[in-house]
Amino acid sequence: MKLRLLLLSTAVAGSVVVLPTSAVEWTSCAETASCTEVEVPVDWAESGGDRFTMAVARHAATGEKQGTIVYLPAGPGSSGVDAVTNEEILGVLLPPEVVEHFDVVSFDPRGVRRSSPVVCDSALVTTLDRPEPRSQAEFGQLLSAQAAVGADCRQRTGPIFDHLDSTQVARDVDALRSALGEEELNLYALSYGTVVGQMYAERFPGRIRTLVLDAVYDHSVDSGRFAVTGALAGQESFDRFVEWCDADAACVLHDTDVRARLAALFDRAEAGTLPDPDAPAEFVDPAALTSRIVSPLTRPDLPAVAAEIARLEGAPAGLRLAETTPLPIFLQCADNRNDLASYADAERLAARTRAVAPDVRSSAYDIATLCINPPVPASNPQRPLAVDGVPPIMVLNARYDASTPHQGARHVAEQLPGSVFVTYDGMGHGAATRSACTRQLVQRYFSDTTLPAPDSHCPA
Repeated sequence: MKLRLLLLSTAVAGSVVVLPTSAVEWTSCAETASCTEVEVPVDWAESGGDRFTMAVARHAATGEKQGTIVYLPAGPGSSGVDAVTNEEILGVLLPPEVVEHFDVVSFDPRGVRRSSPVVCDSALVTTLDRPEPRSQAEFGQLLSAQAAVGADCRQRTGPIFDHLDSTQVARDVDALRSALGEEELNLYALSYGTVVGQMYAERFPGRIRTLVLDAVYDHSVDSGRFAVTGALAGQESFDRFVEWCDADAACVLHDTDVRARLAALFDRAEAGTLPDPDAPAEFVDPAALTSRIVSPLTRPDLPAVAAEIARLEGAPAGLRLAETTPLPIFLQCADNRNDLASYADAERLAARTRAVAPDVRSSAYDIATLCINPPVPASNPQRPLAVDGVPPIMVLNARYDASTPHQGARHVAEQLPGSVFVTYDGMGHGAATRSACTRQLVQRYFSDTTLPAPDSHCPA
């Protein structure tokens, strides 16, 4: 059973209050960025106990500075330091008009990269790479493999492993706010970072000036509904791909029955006879096939979907990805229960997802299967939001986002009093820089807190 990661992966000048420079010491770490560290507790419930250093980076405003924006990284497992110190990544995240007038600060969340990363024995991790269970006995073997990996990761990572959830990260963000000398924060949260944004809004509503939740992860529904909604989102995006392929001769599958070709691949994957072109001695299972087809839709890269279908049918092999030892998906397990308790549960859920997604069959971005049997129970499991006293928030989502569904984003917006839901009527994961319309709305909100009308739309 493949591990599924949710990846993957910013004017009115007089309206921004610029506070005095903080005592944080910055060191140059890239051509246009500087870095520092902020010390925070391993467990905020025991703030006088063990501590660790959180890696932080800052990209200075390229023009006249109006303020600071803190980027809450995507993932789980994405590095905010890498994003802020890389001009290309930063340009995808935030509009150039925002980067011109705001310092952009981010961090590696606890358990990620430079901030006490979750690390595991790579040989054990490979034991999780197995076909989908076809019986209760195989489901039990999967749980045993997960238990072994989880115990190893917990031992190697240390005490922070038990304190990875987004409520802890939200408190880390407030410690960063204090270190920066900011009374209120401007926050841009992307994908899984929107869970941290939601937790920050619950705990520190009075410390928010602006908050953009982009490509929104719905943390308020159980794993079954999350999977079904994700499958539907993947199917809707695939439907758009089929429309493009039927209409555009640039599609390598043009003038063929694309749905039938994908169905034939699923037949082979379910029979265990679909070779992996990246590792011909191995086979692609149905979950991995869904991921390979749906993942390019989040960019969106429609030609890549067509090319992958053709490649799986027998085109030349590509490069095999190297295996690594970090396993930050445990951050998702700290926030989410996967409620599958048996093979029968898995079969019932598979029937539900296939009913709404007849072509792609399942969600490519559901709750990680590793979270069925983690060594530490979820400390911040799914639940409705309880937000009060927060300023108006911008909730932004593409209409066709196969990773974080539009339906889930709307559900989150409904739980945030005074928020404005903005839809980019196109495809892709993350909408802040998708069009001139979304760029303008985001820039204006950060600059003078002006939001568009409720339920606004930006054309694709």
